[in-house]
Amino acid sequence: MMRSIVASLLPLLVAAPLMAQTMVGVRAGLNRATWSNVFEAELSAIEPLGGASIEDPRMGVVAGIDVAFPMATGVELRVVGAYAQKGYSVSLSGPGVGGSSVAEMDYLQFSALGRVGSARDGPLSVGFLLGPWTAFRLSCELSASFYLAEFGSIDESASCRDEGRKMDFGVAAGGGVELAVSDGLSLALDLVYSIGFSRIEDDPDAPKNRSLALQAGIVIPLGG
Repeated sequence: MMRSIVASLLPLLVAAPLMAQTMVGVRAGLNRATWSNVFEAELSAIEPLGGASIEDPRMGVVAGIDVAFPMATGVELRVVGAYAQKGYSVSLSGPGVGGSSVAEMDYLQFSALGRVGSARDGPLSVGFLLGPWTAFRLSCELSASFYLAEFGSIDESASCRDEGRKMDFGVAAGGGVELAVSDGLSLALDLVYSIGFSRIEDDPDAPKNRSLALQAGIVIPLGG
């Protein structure tokens, strides 16, 4: 599927720079990462025992560079390369027990996002983003810290770099605004939600990545 998407985009990448001014963006911000359907049966099983669970997002960093090729008035193709921290965290509490477990996964992610919105001929430009992405896992760390009344504190950590699937793909959607502060510089703010289609490991019940990224940055004309 991803091969066919890339093949369909190649003619656009070749032709777009000939049509209008290409823009380059540098953006960074926070990534609120979670997993889908994580241990639902296990977590619900502790409630009758007087326990409680809280699924926490991993608040990480996202930063990258993008190039936007104008296709028509108000329509662009934005090609993005970014570093994104993803993962998951859960906290447990109950009679005589408490603690948390954290999974930290860092990715190199590439996106091809269509942007539809207002033209850049005014001071403010607003647009909506939609398109596919693929990501390659750079690192993976698991850690757990628990207190058990009978055994005291337990702290463990381990690398999972060589385990599970190292590639992910999915679709992203969101929107953003750009405010021109001069002829060659705009300030940008984007909010993008990403859904992963690939499970983090081969188990059919394994979770999938989800993330919500809030980024700020600058946009300048290429060669401007």
